[in-house]
Amino acid sequence: MAGPRLASLSVGFSLSLCVGGLNLNFSAVIFDVDGLILDSEELYSRTYIETLEDYGKTIVREEYTACVGIPVEDNAAHAVQHFRLNTSPEAYCEAWMDRFEAAISVPGGIDLMPGIIELLEHVEDTYELALASSTKQPRMRTTVVNGLMQHLDYHSPEALFSVILSGSDVVHTKPAPDIYLLASEKLGVEPAACLVFEDSQAGVIAAKSAGMTVWAVPNFFTSHQDHSQADRILDGLGEAIEFL
Repeated sequence: MAGPRLASLSVGFSLSLCVGGLNLNFSAVIFDVDGLILDSEELYSRTYIETLEDYGKTIVREEYTACVGIPVEDNAAHAVQHFRLNTSPEAYCEAWMDRFEAAISVPGGIDLMPGIIELLEHVEDTYELALASSTKQPRMRTTVVNGLMQHLDYHSPEALFSVILSGSDVVHTKPAPDIYLLASEKLGVEPAACLVFEDSQAGVIAAKSAGMTVWAVPNFFTSHQDHSQADRILDGLGEAIEFL
């Protein structure tokens, strides 16, 4: 379906406001992708479980929550070891990602998280926007293009987001702060002036370690994690609008 038309970017404006004891002095807003903008964790879960079933193993959806926020390569290695699969971590990961990528190759194959369109519409004229995902390229880009951009009136992600970073851009992924420090550098905005939206504990730790303000938006797969380091914990993305 077609989403609301977002206006052209107008960046460089900083909002300074004290809300609920927080000093909101931001010039940039940085978004995680999987489980935050897009409901891709549901798709990762389904394809992971289907791949396990190829090897005669079965888990329920709730058990996949332990995998969230961890690189797929590490999850594949754990699956092979934990379930004693007769395959290599590389082969399992390839089979899993083949399934996942087949699903995301279809526009509309991934659902949006509630409130993301409204939040983007609200912030895109006021702040510089960035994406910072631990997912490798080009998987992250395909996810964004087919999951998000078809709902927006932009020809490419770069037309909306000033900086787009993936796990391919850093040596150490979340919970290391590297990707957020790199985003700050490329945006030309000090970490203290960056607001980050994250859904996972690893993401919250990464952004806080980078010296940024973090608002956590837990989902089904991350609600059990510890988000206590976040500056705010929101029930949904739409809730953030009243504070920005």
